[in-house]
Amino acid sequence: MPVEIDIAQRLATIADATLEIVAADGVDGVTIRAVARRIGGSTTLVTNYLPTREALLRNAVEHAMRSWGADLDAAVADVPARERLAAIARWACSTTGDDLVLRRLFMEILGRGAPESEAHRVLREDSRQNRGALADAAADAGAADPAFAADVLDLALRGFYVSSLEDPESWTTERVTPLIERLVRLLTTVR
Repeated sequence: MPVEIDIAQRLATIADATLEIVAADGVDGVTIRAVARRIGGSTTLVTNYLPTREALLRNAVEHAMRSWGADLDAAVADVPARERLAAIARWACSTTGDDLVLRRLFMEILGRGAPESEAHRVLREDSRQNRGALADAAADAGAADPAFAADVLDLALRGFYVSSLEDPESWTTERVTPLIERLVRLLTTVR
């Protein structure tokens, strides 16, 4: 009788191995062979699910975004609609767990990947969805121009992601959170 395989779990295992390689060796270290070695299997174990290096990177990005989505949902679950923008912004300027590795991966994909690549497309779509969520939350917070507030916050938060890679000792969660909170107040109280 064939063994039942949980495809979602297998893809998560491959994504985790891919991210471990990015943390240790950077994006250049990600190969099908390296991922297979990391999970203790043959290359066929990987290529049965993800046939190319590009697919490995896309899978890792999608896995990370699902994890971040679950974290964000938990962070805003009991927050009143009017305070959701501030909660989203606080969550987005935190640096925990694999955040720095993921930001490094995303920056490398954006800087080195072709704009038509699958991983690049996933990042672009995520960015658009995030701006939409920020705009909705800004409207709930009473911002005079929710789209403008979302654009400004998105630029500030994305800038933090780059700054946290450039100078992680200076651009910490503790330093950035009060700045982002003040920006949210400015964007939602000016009429």
